[in-house]
Amino acid sequence: MTARPEPAPPRRGPEADVWRIRLDGGDRTVRQAVRLLDARERQRADRFRDALAADRFVLAHAAARSILGRYLGVSGAAVHWSVGPHGKPYFTGPWGAWQWSLSRADGLALLAVCTTAPVGVDLERVGAQTQALALARRFLPALEAADVGRLSGATGPDADGADPDPDGPAARVAYHRLLSRKEACVKASGGRLLDGLRLDVLTPGAVLGDGAFAGERWFLRDLPAPPGFVAALATLGDAEPGLRLFDWEWATGPPADGPAESRLVLPPGARAPRTGRPADDPVDVPADVPEPVGGGAR
Repeated sequence: MTARPEPAPPRRGPEADVWRIRLDGGDRTVRQAVRLLDARERQRADRFRDALAADRFVLAHAAARSILGRYLGVSGAAVHWSVGPHGKPYFTGPWGAWQWSLSRADGLALLAVCTTAPVGVDLERVGAQTQALALARRFLPALEAADVGRLSGATGPDADGADPDPDGPAARVAYHRLLSRKEACVKASGGRLLDGLRLDVLTPGAVLGDGAFAGERWFLRDLPAPPGFVAALATLGDAEPGLRLFDWEWATGPPADGPAESRLVLPPGARAPRTGRPADDPVDVPADVPEPVGGGAR
């Protein structure tokens, strides 16, 4: 049996792993994935009127279970959690130190995992019909609404004298990015987006709560996302988290290679993930690593 090295301490503040999950899979993959879900999740999937949306829900939750199971040392089907009053998932008992957050939009999902601070992740699809300027002026702080207005050209005609487009691509991206930042903070705290709309998130970094979140602090960062999406990650507290990105592909199953141990600070007795790897970080996998739980799990 290969000895597992002790996880190295985080290099700066808390450390978060973020998994990018592609929600593409055929009927066979969905049938296999649904076996990982519990009764509550299956009931939610059954309530979708759109079959594609239901399939993507199944794939997102099954992937999250598989990934979390790798951290916890159990099968994806054995992962169980409770839900707070506003939908924040949390573990109890021996798993209580593990914090996680899941977000999905269209064919993509993000899963964030952290053990040293509550975490929130949000993924937004930039809506082609979003009335960005009107919504920003109605719901966001004045400085944020002004920033959306500046990007929309609402302060005047453009250089060619053309009338401004209040809902142009740049304005829509800016509006959804602000929403994503707010949602990430709110999800880290287990609150409601409605209560977090007035948070000042014009720039990422340290965010100070007010109103329903008075006294709370987050460290906020934007995440890379494909064209047409925006994403953000927030950890409770003001320490900047280290970040590692991993990819999960249902089409091919979880990658077979990966770090022997995560650099997350782990609770006593907890096990780190053994699938996926950051780019350009090849690592030998110990011989006793079990087969990954993925698309073929039952």
